[in-house]
Amino acid sequence: MKRIEAGSYYSYLPEGCKLCRRGAKLVLFLTGLCKNSCFYCPISNERKGKDVVFANEREIKNFEDFLAEVELMSAEGVAITGGEPLLKLERLLEFIRISKKLDLHIHLYTSIPAKEGLLRKLKIDEIRFHPPELKSAELYEESIRIAKKLGIDAGFEIPAIRYEQKIVEIVNENDAFLNLNQLEASETNWRMLEERGFEITDYYVESSEVVKMFEKANKFHYCSARFKDQAQFRRRLIRMAMNHPDFYLVTRDGTLMCCRIEGELEKAKRILRDFGFDFSVFEDCIETSIEVAENEKIREALISEGCSLYLVERYPTVKRTLLEVSRV
Repeated sequence: MKRIEAGSYYSYLPEGCKLCRRGAKLVLFLTGLCKNSCFYCPISNERKGKDVVFANEREIKNFEDFLAEVELMSAEGVAITGGEPLLKLERLLEFIRISKKLDLHIHLYTSIPAKEGLLRKLKIDEIRFHPPELKSAELYEESIRIAKKLGIDAGFEIPAIRYEQKIVEIVNENDAFLNLNQLEASETNWRMLEERGFEITDYYVESSEVVKMFEKANKFHYCSARFKDQAQFRRRLIRMAMNHPDFYLVTRDGTLMCCRIEGELEKAKRILRDFGFDFSVFEDCIETSIEVAENEKIREALISEGCSLYLVERYPTVKRTLLEVSRV
């Protein structure tokens, strides 16, 4: 086993996981619709049971939105998930076609045992099956076998809720992989987890004994909840941050620091141009270098024209979530 960040380790790491580790994987949430009702499903109320599409945090209304998110993070791969992506097959095939044109590695999550005709149609690089509540794993063995015959890397991706010997047997007999995830507790599954006696620490479920048992799989990868925050998410943020204009200050965590200007934006744009500062314009504000707030002359010029200045730290995502705000 090879140890990596935040308690994760592996004997085999699928290509999709390598991209995830580098922060280079875009998560395409294709739909919130699903025919299953797994008690541990962590999907948010914003998405669960709703036919919505998101690329990372960006809601997708058209393919241009998808391309914008690919560009924002310099994506090298796309993970297609849900809900159940195969319930929206035409939409799925169109996003696969676009992703292939962009030369993105594609891996798909599904709870449906896909037949050979469908697998041939998908033309993806990797497929990860999830038996709902880890039941009836044998239904997926033929799908895994066919996928591998077609050159698609295949295996199971499951939460560490309990040990299932049949999953390990199928993986080892078919040279497939097993990705085991530490289960995260969320607003939508917290009560169900507590009712079933799961031990929750912070926002994840303790499962060390279950994880050790699944290590019998020859191609094994355990991904901790902390890894997603401390490595994968942070590295994705850094990729996004580095694609922003040079006036933003990028922190080691991938957040952006800048001066935010509110109020008389047209006057602010004129003043910034006069003083030679670059800036980005949004509906509610202008963002520019923190040097603007530190320069007394330009600061006073902006304030005298009815502008309010703030030093802010925010995520580089499309939602521009503010983490810290201080008025200048």
